[in-house]
Amino acid sequence: MLAKQKSEMHKHKIGALSAVLAALCTTLLLGTTIASPPAEARSTTYNLDIPSQSLKDALQALALASQHKLLYSADLVEGRKSPNLKGEFTTEQAVKVLLSGTDLKYEVTSDGFVLIRATDPLPTTNAAGVDTGDAGSEPLAQGYRRLRLAQVDAKTTTTPTTSRDEMKYHDETRLEEIIVTAQKRTENLQDVPVSVQVIGGQILAQQNHNSLEELTQTVPAVHISAGADQNGSNSIFIRGIGSGSDPSFDQSVAVFTDDIYKGRSRMSEAAFLDLDRIEVLKGPQTTFFGNNAIAGALNIVTKKPGDHFDAWSRALYGMFGQYAVEGAVSGPITDTFGARLAVTRNGDDRGWIENVSLGEHVPRINNLAGRLTLAFNPSEDLDATLKIEGSHHTTAGSSGDQPLQYANCPPPAPLTPGFGGSCDQALALGIPIGADTNQNSGLAGQGNSLSTFENVLTLNYRKWDHTFTSVSGFYNYAFHLNVDSRNLPVWLQTGAGAEHYRQFSQEFRVASPIGQPIEYLAGIYFQTDRLDFNSYGSIPVLNFIGSIPGLQGLAPYLPIAEVLSFSQGEHVYSAFASLSWNATDRMKLDVGLRASQVNKNASGAEAGGTGTQLYGGFVPWPAAISQLVVSHFPVFGTGVSPTLRRSDRAWMPSAGAQYKIAPQVMAYFSYTRGFKAGGFEGQQLARQSLQGLQSFSAYGPEYVDAFELGLKSKWLDDRVLVNVDVFRGDYKDLQSFANVYIPSLNAFGGEVVNAAKSRSQGVELEGQWVATRDLRLSANVTYLDSHYVSFPDAPQSTLQSYCGGVSYVLPYCSRFPNPVPPSNDLSGQQTPYAPRWSGNVTASYAAPLPGGFRFITELTPYFTSSYWGGTGPDDVIPKTAGYIRLDARIGLESPDHQWAVDLIGKNLTDRIIVTNAQQSIYELTKQQPRNVAVQIRYNFGQ
Repeated sequence: MLAKQKSEMHKHKIGALSAVLAALCTTLLLGTTIASPPAEARSTTYNLDIPSQSLKDALQALALASQHKLLYSADLVEGRKSPNLKGEFTTEQAVKVLLSGTDLKYEVTSDGFVLIRATDPLPTTNAAGVDTGDAGSEPLAQGYRRLRLAQVDAKTTTTPTTSRDEMKYHDETRLEEIIVTAQKRTENLQDVPVSVQVIGGQILAQQNHNSLEELTQTVPAVHISAGADQNGSNSIFIRGIGSGSDPSFDQSVAVFTDDIYKGRSRMSEAAFLDLDRIEVLKGPQTTFFGNNAIAGALNIVTKKPGDHFDAWSRALYGMFGQYAVEGAVSGPITDTFGARLAVTRNGDDRGWIENVSLGEHVPRINNLAGRLTLAFNPSEDLDATLKIEGSHHTTAGSSGDQPLQYANCPPPAPLTPGFGGSCDQALALGIPIGADTNQNSGLAGQGNSLSTFENVLTLNYRKWDHTFTSVSGFYNYAFHLNVDSRNLPVWLQTGAGAEHYRQFSQEFRVASPIGQPIEYLAGIYFQTDRLDFNSYGSIPVLNFIGSIPGLQGLAPYLPIAEVLSFSQGEHVYSAFASLSWNATDRMKLDVGLRASQVNKNASGAEAGGTGTQLYGGFVPWPAAISQLVVSHFPVFGTGVSPTLRRSDRAWMPSAGAQYKIAPQVMAYFSYTRGFKAGGFEGQQLARQSLQGLQSFSAYGPEYVDAFELGLKSKWLDDRVLVNVDVFRGDYKDLQSFANVYIPSLNAFGGEVVNAAKSRSQGVELEGQWVATRDLRLSANVTYLDSHYVSFPDAPQSTLQSYCGGVSYVLPYCSRFPNPVPPSNDLSGQQTPYAPRWSGNVTASYAAPLPGGFRFITELTPYFTSSYWGGTGPDDVIPKTAGYIRLDARIGLESPDHQWAVDLIGKNLTDRIIVTNAQQSIYELTKQQPRNVAVQIRYNFGQ
């Protein structure tokens, strides 16, 4: 490609020399650059880094980088500012970004020029560049050929006179432009009619965010919590809508990494590594991201190899033994081949909760991850990217990354400490109780591990001004967990969980050229995956059963143990398309459609036996012993369920309109129909005879009709940003996870039900202000009203379960009729993780120091009102109280931005922030207390 460009440049030199005198006469009037075939403007990509500056200088910089001729009249661009441009772009894409927010248009001519002009007809000019009147009757080709007198070879074109320091000043006194792929195209964030919050890779490194769970602790209306028992998975919620912690769930919040869907919530524990950005898309995203993005999507984009050498690293150490070492190196190997290698190791060597029974601090977390990305560009029409990545996560001393602690013990009357858990034993043993302590108890050997592997091949082929894309991906993970189910220093009940998942997906897309009256994108998608889950439980607390008359033969086979197994296969078929009509210079209309079919099959098995070790050891009982136990306790039955199958289909239309009120002000409205397939509740399928659980094992699909009305705007010469989004989503048959009391076990178990109707509505506000070159302020605030519109058949509340299953005690139980109904009406109640108010505010000040050094100070308070945890509204388990969490960072940065030192503080006010109430009513988890760390960052090259 480079040789071809050089050859072409030599051919034009003679012509350029003959035109140089005329060009000198019109330099002040006309913009200049270089010619190449039109296909190159739409196909060849360049790694660009053009800071915000005058539009004239930005176009000149693009011309020098791409070796393309950009044709324009100087008076059109005079006095205009350009946005920041950074990333991989074709010339056409780059021009579209640089012209965003203006009334200028462009087109790629047959001669390979990119012609930039005003909305009005192109004025005719003479050889001196003087306007001679309307060119409406003149062929466009003649008009632009007259302007070609100003074109000179890029090697003879003077570079912009703006100095490097001045360019940096321009960049720092205006808001940066953020480029996203929220609609499968490279677009300016301010032009995307979606509520999106973007967190850049540099911010992740500066603030030491190492996982999705950590990051979302300070993102409004987004919540991720880790499961902490052998049956619980992680849960992800946006705007009060999510799927809970059942391991068989497809999450309502879809997670994508480099276009690969990762619907299993376990992946939220995987470590971050060398990321370009994370896009938090709120509200249904079904057209572009698939049927499971019914509440929103997290779009993670990793860094790719560039066309120059680049390397960076960071090292961190802090309280509780937290550490991080991360780095990447990237660059071209040949003219057509490049590579990027990234590695990280991070974690906490010394936990922040003291297990008083063992005299050790937990959890002890370690993450190791590596990625190799290869980029191959054999021609201007084809590029290929291959990513190979693996990671390993371990947590020791605790079943979850946030250890369980006893709380709400003793419970309020009329409940007794022995109801539904082990509060009575905890009180008797004198273990620490309360979230206000940083202590807990439990047996040795608890922990979890997650190993992941994935590879992704992305191909882009450009033909007929279209881009054809193929994304092939395979990923799998293996998860294992050991848990003390009672969190006591004696062996009463322990469990182990093993989960294996593998997935292959293939997507084909075709995208039309941009900048045309009609733009479209279409594709097909296929996914096949399999989940295998095993849950082991050893229950010495039930050893007394061996002394019951008629059951003495069980004594040699104690302690009682059980294993529940669940397997599910899935095939997903989808086709999708979107069409945009640029009706006028200001009005854009969009329509989209996605059709999906999801086929699932599942089976389960249950077996009773003898526990042979603390975690997971199991030997099946002989047939005679099994029959003996089941005759007295059917809950320990042995058998295999039939294979169940289901198929869900849906059409998901979307429509919207955008209107440019002003060059930097855009209003939009959208409608989206969302769908998520039904499935099978793994534990119910494995143990259908369990008393207290409903007899069915399947749950149905959920649907949403969502409406959004928004405004995206910039003001005061790109110094102020104000974005507002008003949203409403009406959900039907929302898949909900609930706790159900099982009298025969005196314990709570999980159940999946379809809530009849729920609604998520509210307002989101984003604001940014570059007050001075050194001071920046920003805020993200959400007002949320997410509630059940109709949920009359919800599972019983905790008090209801006690009054109906243990003892009807007056006056406490008088709110329920006697006998107590088997269901609860949650209509009008808040959904889980739906605070009325949440948000963050950030103030950043960079104080200049002698010698060009800068002292950085950054303060970020995050606030939220109260909300229900993962179990939802309850009359015994309290709400999580509202709080303000304060994070801060101070840093010293070198004059050339090559190195920096950060002091990072999180939860500096040491607030108790409850993150999850588990299936026992007496246990909860919380965020880390106050912690501080020191970090060094270094950039080795550009």
